[in-house]
Amino acid sequence: MTVRNAGPAHPEPASADESPTGMKPDAGLMKRRRLLTCAAVVLTATTGVTAAHAATTAVSEPALKQPDPTATSFDAAFWHRQDRLVDLRGWTEDLPGLKTSGYVTSINNEPVDGSVVLVWHGPPDPVQRQIIDEARRRHIPIAVQQRKHTMADLERAANQIFAIESGTGEFHNFRISGAAPFSIEFDGVTVIGEYIHPPAEGIAAADTALTRALTARTGVAVTIEHGQIVPL
Repeated sequence: MTVRNAGPAHPEPASADESPTGMKPDAGLMKRRRLLTCAAVVLTATTGVTAAHAATTAVSEPALKQPDPTATSFDAAFWHRQDRLVDLRGWTEDLPGLKTSGYVTSINNEPVDGSVVLVWHGPPDPVQRQIIDEARRRHIPIAVQQRKHTMADLERAANQIFAIESGTGEFHNFRISGAAPFSIEFDGVTVIGEYIHPPAEGIAAADTALTRALTARTGVAVTIEHGQIVPL
């Protein structure tokens, strides 16, 4: 899942496989670290996109910690904690019945405390119970965050919004730069862009009218973030 944007695709993130001098992680660990790095870029791109920040440099999430190549000791405990979380996410995503459950996504808090937030739509079901039981079996703290919308609803709404041409329809005075279907801080779609001309009624009033119109069109809550996704 990525922010839909009007610019060219971003290049691959820099490798996170390098470790301090004299230490070489095994192949499985290297693969998991690559997944972590990609996940960090995607999560940052879709949570808290702010004005004048590129999708890969938004600042609402702390940067994923990487081993310091000049360090004299390797933070094995930190990487072990991250590896456990990535393994749990892989186990979760392979779980039968996941796609028809209320699962939206899971958020790893490895820089904080090594816990997991299970983002969920609808009432608890056997799949949620399995995920919680598995996390506890692995001694990983887990919490559930309820959402109004499924991931399918969010992605459908983001695609609908991104299909509206700047300067037309609801965007008759708005230039869209991107649409993010998931945000940690908002239960809906985040639209990134700027007004083509200063709105006569003021930005706050224009934002309110625009979000109402987009919500009515998509059936999903919408918020506006002013700025532009700058292609790298």
